[in-house]
Amino acid sequence: MRVGERIDLLRVRRFTTRCTLLFLIGAVAACHRPQVASVLTPAPRRVVLRHVAVLDVAAGERITDRDVLVEDEQIRAVVKSGALPPLRDAQEIDGAGATLLPGLIDLHAHTGINPAPPSLNAFPDPAANLAAYLYCGVTTVVDLGGLAPDVIERRDRVAAGKLLGPTLYVAGPVLTVRGGHPVHVLQMMLPFWLRWYAIPRYVVQVDDAPQAAAAAERIADMHVDFLKVIVDRIPREAPRLDTQELTAAVTAARGRGLRALAHIGTTQDAIDAAQAGVAAWAHVVYRERIADEQIATLAAFKIPMVPTIVGFEALASAGQKGRQATRLERETVPSAVLAAFDEPARDPEAAAFAEDSARFLQTQRQNWRDNVRRLHAAGVVMLAGSDMQTGVFPGAGLHRELGYLKEAGLSEIEVIRAATIDAARFLEAKDDPDFGIVAPGKRADLLLVDGNPLDDLGNLDHIRAVMVRGMPVERVALTN
Repeated sequence: MRVGERIDLLRVRRFTTRCTLLFLIGAVAACHRPQVASVLTPAPRRVVLRHVAVLDVAAGERITDRDVLVEDEQIRAVVKSGALPPLRDAQEIDGAGATLLPGLIDLHAHTGINPAPPSLNAFPDPAANLAAYLYCGVTTVVDLGGLAPDVIERRDRVAAGKLLGPTLYVAGPVLTVRGGHPVHVLQMMLPFWLRWYAIPRYVVQVDDAPQAAAAAERIADMHVDFLKVIVDRIPREAPRLDTQELTAAVTAARGRGLRALAHIGTTQDAIDAAQAGVAAWAHVVYRERIADEQIATLAAFKIPMVPTIVGFEALASAGQKGRQATRLERETVPSAVLAAFDEPARDPEAAAFAEDSARFLQTQRQNWRDNVRRLHAAGVVMLAGSDMQTGVFPGAGLHRELGYLKEAGLSEIEVIRAATIDAARFLEAKDDPDFGIVAPGKRADLLLVDGNPLDDLGNLDHIRAVMVRGMPVERVALTN
């Protein structure tokens, strides 16, 4: 190696080291953001909720005046109030005037990103994200795309009790065609010195069917819970997996006991994904109105859909001022972050892309709502997911999604089922899941809210108490 080459190499190493240090400093600083949820240490072994109305999400009935005993991580008893004697070693929670329902489930998240506006250049804070989910009563989350092995280690730390958060399921890196979504988006979002590290850990790109099958097996070897495949074009001229590549990936994953979920955009995307054997659609068809004759075609596949309307609404609103924060957003998101949505993006290329996407999505708003309504009426099971991203905050974003599902034609109990028992049934692939319902023997993931959410879905925002795996959550709202 010549002297000049050595000097150049040294400069590159110094630059890389400096950038890495800046990244680490930012990451450490992010970890000191205020946490909105914690648990008592040690957690009480027993908890009794007195005089609550229990929402039986399977039957759609609200059963009043009940006492619920939680011991360790399980619901031990649900009895008429007064039937449980006082327990001196138990923590008691007054549930008078409130409704107890299962903790909510978000089937589409990205726990390793920061949902703040791009103008802030904010570093991710996964611990703060997980705490915000719990604050909002979300006790189970599916991370449908994250850096590997980071997201897998995060899941395992939560399971081992080393990190507070909802129970996590993860897909790890997403599988896409060479140059397909989300490569272009990541190239714009990430600083150039970080792209070389992040993109290969977030995305696995393939060129043909054999590579797709091999990639699916490599992802399965990471011990993930799902495979996510991208069957959409972002930007609109980008390539996407063809039917051979898609089928090869899904089949290989199934051979390893792994179900696939498909990010879709058009009706044909949805059909191709379903014919390849995916277990669910990760979005509603959002690029067009589904033709009437194709509604029955999609319904005949008998697979569920996670519409993520809130994610598309956030993208359609990009660059528009006057964003109104919800109650839960004000309680979990710093006011400076909420105010920053009125600031323009700093990167011209990213701003132009966001504006172009927003203009297109604004033309499709009624279409995706109408698609959800007609598919639901045809028998497609709708499941709740928020697709956490810029403007879609952890926990609070799912509550927004529930409101959008109601606007799209689901009843209150159908919306609640989409975020509880129906989501749990999908995750465990059985009709009688171990969580997602308030009943003896089930995992004690619980949400206590004021009033009756069957009368007013907005009552889900009025949270009195949260329990995750039998542990009462200490909720502390930010003082914005």
